[in-house]
Amino acid sequence: MTEVILFTQETCGACATQREKNEGIEDAYPDVEFREVDIQTDLETAEEYGVRKTPTTLVYANGEQTAEFIGIVDRDDLEAAIESAGQQSPGLAHRLTSIIRR
Repeated sequence: MTEVILFTQETCGACATQREKNEGIEDAYPDVEFREVDIQTDLETAEEYGVRKTPTTLVYANGEQTAEFIGIVDRDDLEAAIESAGQQSPGLAHRLTSIIRR
């Protein structure tokens, strides 16, 4: 599973620009989970992911971080990261299970 998390805050002008750049991306990638986290209202999640600046975009594949963008990310770069994440091999736990079963 691929997940994209955008960390923002209400008073961040660059965050508004990033939202505009991302507009419609969810329709292009229906199998990807997109989330937005406002670090002012959900500081605990921001700390959990180690995010201190906004906008920050994190891309995960099978629970493993595959890309991080701090600041505004071009749509083409984000789409390339999403597509690359979708092609990632299974997560570490799955790989270890495969090795152990041999």
